[in-house]
Amino acid sequence: MKLILKFFALLFCLQSFSQTSDNTEKIKNYIEAYFHYDRENLHIQFNKDIYLNNEDIAFKGYVFSKNTNTPNLNTTNIELIVYDDQQQIIQKQLLFAEFGTFSGGIHLNGKLKSGKYHFHFYTNWMNNFKEDDSFNQTIEIIDRKDNYRFENSEPDYKTAEINLFPESGVIINDIVNTVGIKIKDCNKKGIEVKDGIIVDSKSNEIAHFHTNKMGNGVVYFKADLNEKYTLKINTDKLKISKPLDKVQETGVVVSYNNNLAQNRLLVVVKTNDKGLEVYQNKKFILLIQQDGVFMQKEITFADKKTDQISFFDKKFLSIGVNTIRILDENLNEVAQRLVYIEGDTVPATTLETKTVSTDSISLSGKTALNKPRLSISVLPENTICINQKRSLAGTFYLNAYLDQPEIANYDYYNPDNANRKQDMELLMLNQNKSKFNWESIKSDPPKITFKFQKGVTVSGRVEQKEKSNSKNKMSLISLKSNLFEESPIDSDNAFKFEHFFAQDSTVLVLQMVNEKNLAQLTKVEARVSRDESRFVLGPTFDKSICPSPIKSENTFSFSPLKPEDHAINLEGVAVQNNFKKEVLVHKGDMSSSARAFKIKDNDYRSILNFLSFNGYVTGVNPNDNNVYVRNSRSTYLGDSATSPAVYIDNFLVFDMNQLFNLTLDQIDEIYIDQTGNSDQTASGNGTIKIFMKNDVKNKYFKPKYSSIVVTKGFTQNIQFKNIKFETQNEFNYFGTLYWSSDLKINDNSGFELKLPKNDQKEIQILLEGFSDDGKLISEIRKIPVNNTKS
Repeated sequence: MKLILKFFALLFCLQSFSQTSDNTEKIKNYIEAYFHYDRENLHIQFNKDIYLNNEDIAFKGYVFSKNTNTPNLNTTNIELIVYDDQQQIIQKQLLFAEFGTFSGGIHLNGKLKSGKYHFHFYTNWMNNFKEDDSFNQTIEIIDRKDNYRFENSEPDYKTAEINLFPESGVIINDIVNTVGIKIKDCNKKGIEVKDGIIVDSKSNEIAHFHTNKMGNGVVYFKADLNEKYTLKINTDKLKISKPLDKVQETGVVVSYNNNLAQNRLLVVVKTNDKGLEVYQNKKFILLIQQDGVFMQKEITFADKKTDQISFFDKKFLSIGVNTIRILDENLNEVAQRLVYIEGDTVPATTLETKTVSTDSISLSGKTALNKPRLSISVLPENTICINQKRSLAGTFYLNAYLDQPEIANYDYYNPDNANRKQDMELLMLNQNKSKFNWESIKSDPPKITFKFQKGVTVSGRVEQKEKSNSKNKMSLISLKSNLFEESPIDSDNAFKFEHFFAQDSTVLVLQMVNEKNLAQLTKVEARVSRDESRFVLGPTFDKSICPSPIKSENTFSFSPLKPEDHAINLEGVAVQNNFKKEVLVHKGDMSSSARAFKIKDNDYRSILNFLSFNGYVTGVNPNDNNVYVRNSRSTYLGDSATSPAVYIDNFLVFDMNQLFNLTLDQIDEIYIDQTGNSDQTASGNGTIKIFMKNDVKNKYFKPKYSSIVVTKGFTQNIQFKNIKFETQNEFNYFGTLYWSSDLKINDNSGFELKLPKNDQKEIQILLEGFSDDGKLISEIRKIPVNNTKS
């Protein structure tokens, strides 16, 4: 009989072992399949979040790979859609990312009305996944014609709401339960409570609790199945109560201690005495996971202990939010808890200021990172334009894994917040679930149907009939970007350039060449196109209908804008002038820096001779007998000296030999702009535009190329400019002292910049960025201005 019992016991153990081993392999396969494809997260730093409607909005974006925890170098196409408060689209942009970063902005023209505006950033690749990895930012724009009421720092107690989060979602009979408490107003502003209580059905006080400034708290109490419990707050500002969930007869709960020595994490899976009976022969798997990184362990209650204790070495866990799951024998989730694993702390950047003159400040800094890419905004001491204090780490390590993102998350990472670790523990308790659903991980891995977009497409046709054996090619040239590419022309006379990085307003030149690279005259029809991807999940703006945030009694009135030029209107005065001014037909096409020349009929000089008297060196190269036109400031470079872009009747001249026999008597106007500002194609070497007289137009010069202006390419980055504020108070509240989307770092990982002092005794600095190895910097600092002049 004993032998038979031993046989069945051995058989049961083998079956149990086989089942556990099988489940372990299944979990591994589920996670590897679901997180096989790399996902990208976006974080965007704005120079501030409140703007007057005639200011520049500026931002810098950072793209992070979730698989490698480093900058995502593959991403190029970032979509931006801007919505107003009625969720109407007011602008779209395609932004170009390179080496994991991108920059952009908007010139406001004074026409937008006061209100909240929502910026939504995403990529087409993100549409392959159920989870929302896009980035949303809400800013406020003020029409300076409206009075502005300062927002009160106090929450709106009338709209206070309590949410309760029992640990692992259940309150269990006859054990000490942990219940998270979150108290916020309708606008998500945390409410701090000094003393709240839990009472039973007889109004006996069972436990006390408090919440922090984020509105998060915790209460511990031993629950009785036959009791009903209520949370109550009774203060001068807030009187509110909320019943707790019904106590359950039994269940499974996950707790942990994240503050042990030796970098260890203690996880406790617990039940009550009733649970020991129910789960005695059950096997559970304790799984700790973030993306594709995980650890798992078998848990049983066979030893009749209600608390099952496990230790984990945190060096094998990922930085940021990890999900602890308890899975039953059928791999169904029965309990869940979130834990935040701290990474190596990056020392704060050293920042120092000093007054270098009566009206300027020198700001110097040094980072602990090797060659980081940084953006910086410097704001006045009394600015009101930092409402949403966000952190780069808060986006990549926190919100990337939360079902309910925490927007204003900087305090959880602020080194000056002595309670930040405790605050993070409370935040993890008051999140009832991860962004990643276990059932989806088990049964619905991503199906890649949205491609990874890179650049735009330039395509078209040539008019000339092509032979099947034609070797003609299409050349695409962008002088401004120093680009030259070639594409074959197929038997249907079509050509295509894919993954092309072209900015809006850039002029692209298309020229057909034969197998000998000789230009061929043909009509070319071309267009720039791209797939304007929409975000499948839609923008996730808070759609709660809430009263406007409480405003203080203090209002601010903006001074009327002063006109730049004071003009006097002389009514009834007629002035006669018999002087006949020369009419320059094409002057409006040029920048103000261009010099204009109206050519007289009896001027027979050559164009090369004319240019040699107006800032250029011209001649014929004796080595190849080709005409050259060079900038006189770079003649010391010889044949490698830069050349301007030369146009005849707005057609770009590729062969300077066409200028050799051109004389001024054939020319009507000449414009010389040595800055290159008159030309979207120029790369900074200057522009010369020649316009022929009507009787010789198109006879002298017949181009063998076509040009198109890019209209559906990447949005050009703005050159950020500060506006002029009418009063010092306006600047102190709303101005920007300095913004750079690409802070220049020296060889010692330091930087130095100069900014206007503007009567500031202290300045506020917003500094963000990352290094190639994924180290993050995100700091909001107040720095006193040292008045010692250098």
